[in-house]
Amino acid sequence: MTRARPKCCRTLPIALLLAAFAIVCGAAPFTRNPDEWSGRRQYAPDRDAEIDHLTLDVTPDFKRRTISAEAIVTFQPIAKPLDDLKLDAVDLDVQSVVSTEKIQAYQVMADHLVITFASAIPAGKEASVTIRYTAQPEKGLYFRTPEMGYDAGDEHLFTQGEAVDERYWYPSHDSPNEKFTTEMTCRVPSGMTVLSNGRLVSQTDDGGLTVFHWAQEKPQANYLVSLVAGYFKKVEDHYKDVPLAFYTPPSDIGEAPNSFRDTRDIMAFYEDEIGVPYPWAKYYQVVVQDFMAGGMENTSITTLTERTLFTGATENIRSSQGLVAHEMAHQWFGDLVTCKDWSQIWLNEGFATFYALLYDGHKNGRDSMLYGVFTTEQSIFARTNDVKPIVSRKFDDPDDLFNYLAYQKGSYVLWMLRSQLGPDLYRQCIRTYLERHKFGNVVTEDLAQVIEELSGRSYDQFFDQWVYHAHYPEIEARYSWDEKGKMAKISIRQNQKTTDDVLLFNFPLAIDFKTKDGTIERTITVKDATGDFYFALPSAPRIVRLDPNFAVLAKIDLRDIPPSMLYAQLEDAGDVAGRLVAIEKLKDLKGHEAVAKLSHALNHDAFYGVRVEAAKALES
Repeated sequence: MTRARPKCCRTLPIALLLAAFAIVCGAAPFTRNPDEWSGRRQYAPDRDAEIDHLTLDVTPDFKRRTISAEAIVTFQPIAKPLDDLKLDAVDLDVQSVVSTEKIQAYQVMADHLVITFASAIPAGKEASVTIRYTAQPEKGLYFRTPEMGYDAGDEHLFTQGEAVDERYWYPSHDSPNEKFTTEMTCRVPSGMTVLSNGRLVSQTDDGGLTVFHWAQEKPQANYLVSLVAGYFKKVEDHYKDVPLAFYTPPSDIGEAPNSFRDTRDIMAFYEDEIGVPYPWAKYYQVVVQDFMAGGMENTSITTLTERTLFTGATENIRSSQGLVAHEMAHQWFGDLVTCKDWSQIWLNEGFATFYALLYDGHKNGRDSMLYGVFTTEQSIFARTNDVKPIVSRKFDDPDDLFNYLAYQKGSYVLWMLRSQLGPDLYRQCIRTYLERHKFGNVVTEDLAQVIEELSGRSYDQFFDQWVYHAHYPEIEARYSWDEKGKMAKISIRQNQKTTDDVLLFNFPLAIDFKTKDGTIERTITVKDATGDFYFALPSAPRIVRLDPNFAVLAKIDLRDIPPSMLYAQLEDAGDVAGRLVAIEKLKDLKGHEAVAKLSHALNHDAFYGVRVEAAKALES
């Protein structure tokens, strides 16, 4: 899911996307500060019954903004006989409950429905309950009608279940640790379209209404169940045998091709990069009005904000690339494999954010991808109180966890893994992880286990310090050169405040010395609070680069570097990362020559990201 408030996705490639997409298009949090949470620990709920199938039959009343519905839940008790079936349900007006097993009674509580059976249902025996009800949902299902001020020609409804809002429009096990197949039937006025998960089984007429029947034949998590109904128009395409479509309200259809255009290429790239074929019957995207987020990756049918649409006149400053790439990546990471509980949400959001970054590199080149990594890193460093780990059970509401830790930091953890493993082994690990856990639930240990198995290396410390503990290394590095001894010295100090939540980090750090004789690459291991490292070189380096490819989430302040070396770094045409780092250092110098160098970069650098950062530096 991408979460957004203002106008969507800038601009060409991803750094105006991962700062932009991350902040503008939805990967940005809009939750409360973690310091405001109560600290109550939360876990996945028990599963007394295995839900096998959910059938929903929904008739919306667009004028009253209500629904009349029937839900059939097919299930089997797990491990022991089942006396009571408890389903999450909020503000549902239940008219009747019938079952294949005799019911003693049912109770409609404030936030759940409890069905008590006359005799306990044996473990493993299949049973079903049919619940008829009406609702005027406050959450989960949303109407857009003329009575609300919307154009009559654009009338529609849509659902949004993540994290725990499906319970407001149908009874369910509203947690990601259960998966089941689904069917959706919806009865709407003639001329309307109904979209849902999976494949369209039938479209028939019944008493003046059009009845659409959809079937999702592979298991999915509850929060991914989707219903969209209303007046829509579409553009279509296909990738191999996968139907692709992009739906909008009629008034927006002219802008649909702009946002749709990368869809097929993104799917082709992901199949090749991930190594697992697209797993669902179709891939539709549907734009709705006043969506509360940037996008939502419902299985086979993503919901998107209308803010992603743009005209050809904004070609050079608007793009849907990052949003479309993020939500499609979820079809593997989040939909095919799903976090077991919300504390593990980075396994959904971090992956989707990272694969949008990889696609940007594929489409727009490595420099653009590195700029995306740089802007991600800078957005993390901008946090003033970064004391929460990526995986934490201390939260009040699942929505609290949809923040920079799940998105930006989660993405950076994957970038570090790929940097350490190398692209080929990383791909093998991810393919194995998906194939092993497809249609199931995962926790971080499942990913770590695959990586250890295929790499032969222990990753306990890696995940402990980057995922289960907070923050990142704050490195003060000092450089000096001994001309007589032809020796470079790098002194390293970890300055982050260590606590029970923030560790002293242990990580490999690459160092490039660029001399007149060429580039000399070295790697050291940083593990102590302080350390001195010496390097014999044939001549004094023109440029010294610590972590030249942003392979470590570390805030590095390399000191005692003469301005001449920074100027050389800013002019190094083959090292966009180095130019970005040089700008960060030069903006603090403020001297006439530094301003002149930054101005030259602003006006003449070949890469737009360097020009952007030079402009920021001159403005500061």
